[in-house]
Amino acid sequence: MRVGILGAGGIAERAMVEPARDVEGVDVLAIGARDPKRAQDFARRLDLPIAGGYETVLANPDIDLVYLALPPVVHAEWALQALAAGKHVLCEKPLSANEAQARLIADAAAASGRRAFVGFHYRLHSFTQRLLDVIDSGMLGQVREVEIDFSIPHFVVKPGNIRLDGDLAGGAVMDVGCYAADLLRAAYGEPSVLSAKAQLYADDPRIDMQTDAALMLPGDIPASVRASFIGDDRGSMSMVVTGSQAQLHATHVIVPQWGATLTVTAHDRAIIEERAVDGESSYVRQLEHLVDVLEHGSPSILEADQAVQTMRVVDDIYRAAGLQPRGAAAPVSGGEAR
Repeated sequence: MRVGILGAGGIAERAMVEPARDVEGVDVLAIGARDPKRAQDFARRLDLPIAGGYETVLANPDIDLVYLALPPVVHAEWALQALAAGKHVLCEKPLSANEAQARLIADAAAASGRRAFVGFHYRLHSFTQRLLDVIDSGMLGQVREVEIDFSIPHFVVKPGNIRLDGDLAGGAVMDVGCYAADLLRAAYGEPSVLSAKAQLYADDPRIDMQTDAALMLPGDIPASVRASFIGDDRGSMSMVVTGSQAQLHATHVIVPQWGATLTVTAHDRAIIEERAVDGESSYVRQLEHLVDVLEHGSPSILEADQAVQTMRVVDDIYRAAGLQPRGAAAPVSGGEAR
């Protein structure tokens, strides 16, 4: 699987270049950026053979898959161009700025005979698979409540960060809340959004610094989700499921390799106490998965048509909070990339 990257930000290095070195059958050939010099600097530092503008990557006949390490507001524009150029596409999460643009990507992939994926890498980690297996096992009894708190420490997202830019589809629900929406769908099916309340960014009132949402899961199970850029000094990546027989508590769910733990307690006694496997990278697992499904044509949990429904939940949370879905007023060709 020969990969070209669009976007020379830090995520391109962490999520693609570094893990590709540990995956047999993956070769990162090219990097393209809006500023070709930035791409050239990136390529020189990380020893990539090809660098230039976006077109340099899209026009290269040797590239099989294009990884979009760009703001989500321009994912649809560049995903459609990559698919039209005969490439498979991996979009950094979330798939796009909103449900409508996500659907454009999924439909274009189906029409082109190529495939589009979203980078919910955590789904491929063995910790997440174990978490979902425990939830599905029935050991918790009748589920009474699900709570997710994905809060980034308050000192991480600073002024100037693209996650605080409304023109680039920023916001807490877009950044970490999309993981919560995806996880709820993976564990329980399609949720409905009942209500939401957002704390807004003073310098750009389109941006939610923190959003608390109430949802209803299939089976009339209540769920609460917090997505935040203003967490405490440690932050949170936790999921708590309270059942009639036991309670589950998982930590570091978004990035299991950061020391994720899974605890199930029944009658004040821990019946499961587990940690994520040391040294296992969700980004490596994601690339291994993509190599496999593209080689064999097998289904993928990262498929774009699945991610469309995650964006529906994200859009519904924003609407419930009195905000517009991200990029709702922007054409597919609009926006500015990194």
